[in-house]
Amino acid sequence: MRAHRFVRRDLASASAPRQSYRVLSIALTNYPVDARVRREAEALVARGMSVDVICPWTPTLGGRRSIEGVDIHPVGTLDVQNELSPLAYINRDVAFVVRAAVAALRLHIRNRYDVVQVNTMPDYLVAAAALPKLLGAKVVLDVHDLVPELYAAKFGVDESSPIIKLVTFVERCCVRYADRALAVHRPHLEALLRHGNCESKFSIVMNTPDTRFFRRQSRKRSASDPFVLLYHGTVSRRHGLETAVRAVEIARQTYDDIQLLIIGEGDDVERLKGIVAARGLGEDVHIEGLLPIEQLGPVLARVSAGIVPIVDNPFTRYMLPVKLLEYVAMGLPVISSETSTIRAYFDETMVAFVHPGDTADLAAKIVALRRDPELRDSLVRSADMFLEDYSWDRESERYRNLIESLAASRTPRTRSVRLMHSPIEERTHG
Repeated sequence: MRAHRFVRRDLASASAPRQSYRVLSIALTNYPVDARVRREAEALVARGMSVDVICPWTPTLGGRRSIEGVDIHPVGTLDVQNELSPLAYINRDVAFVVRAAVAALRLHIRNRYDVVQVNTMPDYLVAAAALPKLLGAKVVLDVHDLVPELYAAKFGVDESSPIIKLVTFVERCCVRYADRALAVHRPHLEALLRHGNCESKFSIVMNTPDTRFFRRQSRKRSASDPFVLLYHGTVSRRHGLETAVRAVEIARQTYDDIQLLIIGEGDDVERLKGIVAARGLGEDVHIEGLLPIEQLGPVLARVSAGIVPIVDNPFTRYMLPVKLLEYVAMGLPVISSETSTIRAYFDETMVAFVHPGDTADLAAKIVALRRDPELRDSLVRSADMFLEDYSWDRESERYRNLIESLAASRTPRTRSVRLMHSPIEERTHG
């Protein structure tokens, strides 16, 4: 039976003629490898808008200050390899909010943005847009993750505890402060509504793959080629990669050509490398650092299947992992943990489901895919139904229409202030 499809309400295109609006995006993220933040920024550039991004400096950014037409303004640095205490997370986030607020004001005085988009986490990063908003910019809050559920899962805090009530209250205040907010899929939105947020504030822009980078490739596997399982993205305990490593060890007892390739960064990398070394799997499990999206092509060409072994906790059960969608777009069969959100969009004919955290079940599914090329082909064909219903072309159009409608709704008083500030800029700006 085909998985249930949520009905989406397409946004109407802005009635005003398209103009060369200016947009500022703020994100505490490794920008070159953050698919959603990049995809949205580059979609606006493709529409003819001017886009700046404030983000931390990371090694993958290096000396680049422009990517695909998006101007990058790094402030501070981002350490994603070391596990932080709750207090250290707060200190890091608050420091970035302050730096980003200063940079946003400086850039807004120069560029007079029509829209400022703030990408969570943390939710209170929206405070960095306060002065541009005061000066007339519209603010969009893209709620990537559910902070209350993340805190409950990561720090072992009960969902009814005061700290969860506090972060839920902060989330509501931040959503209320923004002019519009974005959710990443319907179950994610339903969780936000249960937190007490107003549905009318939200639009859904799904994390569908950018086919410029994730598209079908010809894969002719010879008998001598290894069967390579791929995981790429964040490496943390909630992503279940220890289970994947142990499952590969078991599966190799049946097929010794099975390998696991992990391309990622996160606070569980060193622990995971230790497990790989201790079990003597260094030749079979490879852990490499994240690459900018545009450099993934040669790596993806040698992959046989994708693997998404997330654990089941209050946070992950609302995840629709973008890596799963990217594997589907590339025509890879996928083995994934079975959660309620993934089940909302996929069924067992489309994905090889496993019980979260079940090493034996995961090993059995790996062996089944390695053994049966017809099963792999069947999963790929069935998963194509997802791409028929959801594509970045559709999602990006809805997203760009939303940004344009917000930009066009700025008050006449604000636009007259801009005109007085810089007549040449206003005429050039559209």
